[in-house]
Amino acid sequence: MLMLTPDALMNAYGAESMNITGRHMAMLYGASLAGYGLMNWGASRAVELAEIHYVLIGNLAGHGLGLVVSLYRQLMVPGTPDTAWLNVLIFLTFSILFGYLYRTSPAGYRLHAAARHA
Repeated sequence: MLMLTPDALMNAYGAESMNITGRHMAMLYGASLAGYGLMNWGASRAVELAEIHYVLIGNLAGHGLGLVVSLYRQLMVPGTPDTAWLNVLIFLTFSILFGYLYRTSPAGYRLHAAARHA
């Protein structure tokens, strides 16, 4: 929805319509999220656990940064609608889940335990 109809999504949040630049940036962000989804779907079929290790790191970093930005906006920007707390909850949930997967993944232990040759 963000990629195709960002104004409809903003209306669902009770936010004002965006200008053309904001609409364009929202559509680009939606396209990036679609790319992350395809990357994760492809990685779910990986044979070796080490293949998904960096996918987990990338997801954890992306969602962790999204959590920081959404929390900052919610707490520091006046006029942010209360419905935007949903963004904080979404990023928090995915940060916790990807953090858990990263910490419990045997691929992480094997990958970092292997000696690297120069």
